[in-house]
Amino acid sequence: MPKPTQDSRYWAIPIRGVDRAQGELACQRVNIHYFFYDKYSESSFNKVGKDVFAAKLDGLLIAPVLSDLFEKFAQAIPPRLPYVFFDSFIPNVNYLSYIGQDSFQSGRLSARLMQMIIKEKGTIAVIKVLPEDYHINDRVSGFLSYCANYPEIQTRLYELDTHKGARFRQRIFSRILPGNGDIQGIFVSNASTHQVAEYVDSLGLQRKVHIIGYDLIDENIRFLKEGVIDFLISQQSERQGYEGILALYRHVVLREPVGKNVMMQLDIATKENIEYYRS
Repeated sequence: MPKPTQDSRYWAIPIRGVDRAQGELACQRVNIHYFFYDKYSESSFNKVGKDVFAAKLDGLLIAPVLSDLFEKFAQAIPPRLPYVFFDSFIPNVNYLSYIGQDSFQSGRLSARLMQMIIKEKGTIAVIKVLPEDYHINDRVSGFLSYCANYPEIQTRLYELDTHKGARFRQRIFSRILPGNGDIQGIFVSNASTHQVAEYVDSLGLQRKVHIIGYDLIDENIRFLKEGVIDFLISQQSERQGYEGILALYRHVVLREPVGKNVMMQLDIATKENIEYYRS
């Protein structure tokens, strides 16, 4: 999985679930070994891949967020070694189980929410966060496919590589606002939603620009409570890590069947329910 500090420390959330599962299975002599890669470095990924194969493991829990690299990696996994995907998904490989959301439908859900709050008419900025990733692409595709059915909703697609730093982000954001006075909403396809919210908040606009994004990291929650972010789609990331370890345990140790696709529900977090959801 990516380093816990990346993507605004999003990856610390599934780690909590993995750690919880390890605690529950400690009496069964289940041991967890973490392999963190830099999602912006191919050489880092390749080094970690070699370390994984050298570790003589009984199963793998994988967050395949670098689609092209993980396609090659999956082809090199020995047939005897079961692996479970979480957070992201790669088709056409021999995975044991996928634990996560239907990313396409989550994009459509976000578009439906946006349609409701902009009163069914307006221009929406859609931010596709790089590097290329199947589930990010699916979210964006789902959002755009929904909007395509409503000609009164216009969309403008922007690509954002958050690794390029604050100055690059500011250039992208300034293209969206304030120059485009007709922008009524912004859809952000990952946990970087708070970066957009911070920029919009700093402008002190007299009009409301609606923001919908993903993931219950602390920065996103703060802007959700303040009303800058309207909705956050939760992936139940802690549960994904937890269920991923349990799936491997059932398969490797208990020799029980596990579900091929274990889909997490699409949770909508608002400032009114966020405290109940977190607890």
